[in-house]
Amino acid sequence: MFARLTAKAILAAAAIAMAFFGIGLLGLALASALVQALGVAGGYALAGGILLVPPLIWVVAGTISRPRKPPPPPPANNELTRALLAAVAKETPWVAIIGAGIVGAVNMFLNRNKSAK
Repeated sequence: MFARLTAKAILAAAAIAMAFFGIGLLGLALASALVQALGVAGGYALAGGILLVPPLIWVVAGTISRPRKPPPPPPANNELTRALLAAVAKETPWVAIIGAGIVGAVNMFLNRNKSAK
């Protein structure tokens, strides 16, 4: 299992390196072709712009088209929790504090994986 993960990581690193150097060489070839018409600085600037603009457009389009997250649901009003806390609070204050902590922890534990409907 570890060997497969290592092999996949090496292949992914090689693919990333090939893409990186391929884009660099394409940019260099484009800049070299533009040097005749625009000079060295102009050719490099235009080649850099040609290679930079599409990813920027892609990022901006992805950011704009992303749906907004819905607001979090309001906290659940559990009547059982309120009744238990009221009953415990009538007895003694320290029992109310301990009971509130226990009931709150149980309530959080029971509601942790519920989806909002």
